[in-house]
Amino acid sequence: MNVSEFGKFGAAFGLICSPCERVALEFKEWQHGFLGQWGFELRSAPISGSINDAIKALLPRTAPIVTKYLFWPLTPDWTLYFDNGVNGTDPSAIGVLASRFNTDAIRVGIAEEVVEPSAGRIKQYGATIFEYHSGEIERRHIFSANDGGKWKFGQAGEPFPFECLDAYKARSIQTRFTKSMLLKYLKELGLDLDGSISCPSAYSQGYLLTKHGRMPPSFKEVVEE
Repeated sequence: MNVSEFGKFGAAFGLICSPCERVALEFKEWQHGFLGQWGFELRSAPISGSINDAIKALLPRTAPIVTKYLFWPLTPDWTLYFDNGVNGTDPSAIGVLASRFNTDAIRVGIAEEVVEPSAGRIKQYGATIFEYHSGEIERRHIFSANDGGKWKFGQAGEPFPFECLDAYKARSIQTRFTKSMLLKYLKELGLDLDGSISCPSAYSQGYLLTKHGRMPPSFKEVVEE
């Protein structure tokens, strides 16, 4: 599987160390606990085929609330998580799921910088984010991001043995933590997202959860450009 298959949803997603069906069921139970009081329900349906087709089922993106969630097996033990929020997959959900399962989970951010050619305006700021949770603890956090025009780098927690520590001292902040480094770290953890290992057909069924109910007056659907 290759992260490029995620399209714009590759800018932010999660990984949870638990089988796909179990994660989807736990997520639905968690959401059910508070959605009902607001007049919503969450319906789950299996979805099969390619990851690219499954991600298309998340469209359109919505605001101010998320209406769709996708859980897709990367391996028998690790599940990919996406939602259709206009600002990208909600990172807080990753920590909650890690805590509920008492397992490991990773927030991944690979946002390419996008510049509008005609005006030279930045439409999307670049960012590379690796945030590793172990149960209720955020074990490791590394980021290199364009924070509104200025690149910043930061890290917290104990480094993994496979990390390129010297790279964090590079003169260019933008190159201290890159997409290729992040994908290498994931591969060291047994999570291949650069396409070098074929994903078995047995792992080609996930779950799409859809929120149903009365939407707020400010609700809107955003068509991808």
